[in-house]
Amino acid sequence: RMFAPAMGIPEDPATGSAVAGLAGQIMACEKPEDGEHRFVIDQGIEMGRPSRILLDLFVEGGQLKSASIAGDAVIVSEGIFRPEGTEGTP
Repeated sequence: RMFAPAMGIPEDPATGSAVAGLAGQIMACEKPEDGEHRFVIDQGIEMGRPSRILLDLFVEGGQLKSASIAGDAVIVSEGIFRPEGTEGTP
C-alpha cells in the first residue's frame, strides 16, 4: 500500500488486498454459477491515478475453489534497507 499524505498521496490508488476480499463478498451476494469468472476492478480514477486489478474466481459446486488477483505495476523507486550500523556493507 502507498500512503504519502505529505507528498499529496492521501490514499492508495489500487488495493489488491481489498480486491482479494471482494471475492468473498461476490460469493455471498452474487452467487456466481460454477465455472471461471473474471471481474475487472478500476480504482483511483477520481484521484488521477487510474489502476486496474483483475480478479479471477473459480467456482465449483457453488463454492469458491480459488481466487487470484493480477495487474501490472511500474517500479518508480528502489532501495535497500540495512540494519543500523551496517552502512557500506554490501
